[in-house]
Formats: sequence, structure tokens, C-alpha cells
Amino acid sequence: MEPHTQFSPRVLLAIDDLRLRRTNEAGLRAAGFAVSAPSDAEAVSVLAESFSPDVLVVDTEMSGVDDRPLYQQLRTETDGYMICIEPAGRDRARVELLRSGADDAVSVPVTPDEIAARCHALMRRPREMRTDWDPVQQSVISLGPLVVDTGRHEIRLGDSEVAATRIEFSLLEHLCRRPTEVASRTELLESVWGPNWVGDTHVVDVHLSNLRRKLDKAAPNLRVVHTVRGVGFRISNDILDAAEEQAVTGMPAAMREQIEPADEAAEVSA
Repeated sequence: MEPHTQFSPRVLLAIDDLRLRRTNEAGLRAAGFAVSAPSDAEAVSVLAESFSPDVLVVDTEMSGVDDRPLYQQLRTETDGYMICIEPAGRDRARVELLRSGADDAVSVPVTPDEIAARCHALMRRPREMRTDWDPVQQSVISLGPLVVDTGRHEIRLGDSEVAATRIEFSLLEHLCRRPTEVASRTELLESVWGPNWVGDTHVVDVHLSNLRRKLDKAAPNLRVVHTVRGVGFRISNDILDAAEEQAVTGMPAAMREQIEPADEAAEVSA
């Protein structure tokens, strides 16, 4: 990256059409952005992590390395603002994109000036992620098999560590701090995105859905987040019951199950 652009807002372009990619790259650079514009989905996926883009401009016609639409794959990999570019005449599709986690959606034809203006507009509504350590807050939240370590920014479920984006981590932390209460979408938006957030509240569902898939992969038989239809989300009874049992017995259920068979065998042999 050029020295004079190292502190500029970063935009990652994922556009298949060569002409559209080049014109938008030039337009965004002229508007003061540091731009990366790879030509294939694999490079986009790598740069989504290493380039740490503030905004992603994604062509919805591009497929990811796992054959899903690229914008869906990127939504699980980065918390950057996302502008999706749709083919002309698909107004309803733009609505679905916003409900699927996009922060903005436009249809071609679209000018580089408009893309740059939309990027600037997104950057004016920063997500107020809490990154400083607050000594008043408990830094390690342990609920049975679920451990959320805010100091190390780690989630552990049973014996597995679960990799999560900043937003996914913050959503789970909020739920874990009041595990028996239901948090509404509005409450989660204000806690994680900040009180000035403007957008579709279903963005919460998208990020929690991505987090659930990761938690399910770590512990397929254990549900962590429960949806209360029409109200919001809370920590599941599976986790709450396990946490209560651990508080009573002083040990995780899995450890107790390992000990109990050994005790039974000893009684039989006696």
C-alpha cells in the first residue's frame, strides 16, 4: 500500500466485470480511498482478512470458493460494511440483499461517483464496537460448556474454540451477560452497532445465524442461542441447565459422566 494511503479508509472491490471494476477502482481512489480490486473470488476471500476493508463492494453475480454467492461467504468472514451491486431490474432482489446482511444495495448502471458517495455515507455511521477492557465487567463469562473470554476475545464451547467475527463475538457477549433475559433486536443493535445505527434490524439475524452455524459445528448436539419468536434472542436452556448443574456439582457434566461409570465399576468389583 502507498504510504500516503495507509491511513485512508479501505475498500475491497469484488466485481467480475473488468470495465466496471477498473472504473470504480479509479473513482474510489480519486475519492480518497485505499482500494484493492482482485480479479477472482479466492483472492477476494484472502484480502477480506489481510486487507481489513472498511467497505466491501461486491458483485452479487460472483460465486465464492464454496459455490455460495460471494457476498454470503464474505458476510461470514468480515464485519466490514457491504455494498452489493445487482443487475438491472431486480428491485425485489435488493430488498432481500438488505435482509441478508448487506448494508446497502444498488443496481447497474451505477457511476463510480455514486459508489464513492455510498461508501462515504456508510463510513459516517461507525459501528461502536467496545474494544477497551472494562475492569467493572467480568472478563471471562462461563456458562457450563460455553466460555466467553472478552480479554482474549475467545469463545470456547466444550473442547472446541469457535472463531467468530467482532460482531458475532459482541452479540454473544451481550446475550451471555444476561443469559436468562431476552434481548430484542433493537437492544442488540444499540449495544453492538451503536444508538445511531440506521438500517434493517434483520442484520442481527444474519450475524447470529452465521454464529450459530459455527457453534453447531463445534457442538452439533448443543444449542446455544434460542430465538423467542416475535421478541428477540436469549441463551438456550441447554446452556443454562448445564451451567446450573455445574454450579451444583462443581464440575462440568462431561467430566462427571467420565467419573460416574468408573465409580459404578468399582462398586461391581467390590
